[in-house]
Amino acid sequence: MIGVGLVGLGEIGQVHLSALRSSDHIQVSALCDLDEERLNGSRRGEWLTTHFDQILERPDVEALDICLPHSMHAPLAIRALESGRHVLLEKPMAMTVAECDQVIAAAAAADRVVGVSHNQLFYEPHQMLSKMISDGSIGDLRTIRARLAIGGRYGSWRSDPSQAGGGLLIDAGVHRIYMLQELGGPVVAVSANMDMPGMEESYSIILEFSCGAIGTIDATYHGPAGLFDDQIEVVGTKAILEVAGCEAQFEGFDDGPSLRQWSNGAWETLETSDSWDRSVVKSVQAFFEAVSRGVTPRVDGVTGRSTVAVIEAAYKSAREGIRVELPFA
Repeated sequence: MIGVGLVGLGEIGQVHLSALRSSDHIQVSALCDLDEERLNGSRRGEWLTTHFDQILERPDVEALDICLPHSMHAPLAIRALESGRHVLLEKPMAMTVAECDQVIAAAAAADRVVGVSHNQLFYEPHQMLSKMISDGSIGDLRTIRARLAIGGRYGSWRSDPSQAGGGLLIDAGVHRIYMLQELGGPVVAVSANMDMPGMEESYSIILEFSCGAIGTIDATYHGPAGLFDDQIEVVGTKAILEVAGCEAQFEGFDDGPSLRQWSNGAWETLETSDSWDRSVVKSVQAFFEAVSRGVTPRVDGVTGRSTVAVIEAAYKSAREGIRVELPFA
């Protein structure tokens, strides 16, 4: 059993709280949020505070789960690690590769573990995609295409680049980056076009993988009102796979997960299940259970950094109009 303090009780923080409470390996010891009404409304006997430093004084808090605006990820993670706590961060790990490196260094110095919630890695249709690529079911991987279309820009802190670190790419777009890394492997080069790099509302990215495959991501906030459509398509020499609706299901735009395969001249719908919120629960629980067992989590600091590196490369490419090879300095 590991004692965990949750910092941030917004929409995603509430899903993390459900994940923590439903695990037999986790004791929710403390909750922290600036909104006292939300804090009190979330309480089920946990110790409460509106001050981050106070949660670090609690001996029953062995680890922190941080669900806050992106600008707060690195500074609060470093303080928590230096105090001897393990840390799980909501995506993205941080706003820049330099911040990621600082967090990783703090974890190493404190001999603590840092991880990132890349929840869509735990979504069953996506796991099936990954397995069918790795076991050769689709033949040689050739292309991966991800699409994200949202009917309206996110507000609140997400519309402030100083808090978000950018626009659509570093927010909802993060999921597309790490999923294509999972499916295609290491990214060796990035080319990107954006309407307003750093405040982007629409973008197109090309990823070149070390295996020789090509990935493309198209995303926009300017879809029809009410739209939330996300899809992944994988093309191999033996089959095509399509997944629709991880986040679309959560947003009420899609009825549920679907995975289709085209091979031998016909489409087939493969049996699958799962939901967006369940993928978050599995992601959160997997990190703290790995820490409890003393094993490396599925998404550690190095993995989280690699996703931020691709995002940073995409911003560089869009701003300078160049193809960016990875790693770059």
